[in-house]
Amino acid sequence: MGILFILSAAFIIQLLSKAPARRGLFGILFLCAAILLVFGFAVYESWQQYYIWENNDLSKFFLPPHRNFDYFVFYVRSRFFNPYLLSLFFGFLFLYAAKILNKKYSERFFEPVEPYLLGGLIFLLGHPLWFFYLIIVLTMNFLLSTFYFLFSKKKDYRFSFYYMWLPSAIFTILISRWLSILPWWQLLKF
Repeated sequence: MGILFILSAAFIIQLLSKAPARRGLFGILFLCAAILLVFGFAVYESWQQYYIWENNDLSKFFLPPHRNFDYFVFYVRSRFFNPYLLSLFFGFLFLYAAKILNKKYSERFFEPVEPYLLGGLIFLLGHPLWFFYLIIVLTMNFLLSTFYFLFSKKKDYRFSFYYMWLPSAIFTILISRWLSILPWWQLLKF
């Protein structure tokens, strides 16, 4: 629910900002804030988990001196950090690929801020939701670009997806309950 709030707030900021905000700063700030918020919250959850285990008569045996501290580190890493470490890797991969392709083709595909939004949103959604987000984004972009091409009087102008990245992520979160019952979800989840 916190991620939905972050995305909604970012979308409102995006709508209220003026055109110069599109030139990269909004995307870089969004990516940095997402990384700080997600990993900060994961550290907080880890601390809470340690506190709960430490104060329970049964679970305190999962902590030192009864067990090696590595057990706790493995538990919190796999529970709180791994989904976001994987999505961070793919977020940076798509950010880098989008910037390279955009530079190679004279910024034909993205406005300067859009690769950062894409990378930040892939990271923020976590694993495996980022995979479904990409499918939704690519499908929506194709459909809207086709519609724009067919019904626009300007045939040489591309459709800007600037205002659709965040709503697509919000939509992905809203349908995540239904996505989680798909066989692909179980296949991708670790």
